Amino acid sequence: MLTATRPETVSNSTPSTQNEIRLSDVEISRRVVAIRSGWSIAERVRRRREADKRFLDLIDALSACEAA
Repeated sequence: MLTATRPETVSNSTPSTQNEIRLSDVEISRRVVAIRSGWSIAERVRRRREADKRFLDLIDALSACEAA
């Protein structure tokens, strides 16, 4: 049985990103505040709890790596 293969096509990537605009910390902060302003209190609480859980998971994982 013969199998025909075709050469892989590789895209030429450029070292620059598609989004060339560099955002300042102030602009990032402004955008975050704008996004958060649309959240309800319940959404803020839910997101804070999820962030706390992820942080604790990260600390546990790092502690496990140090113990090994």
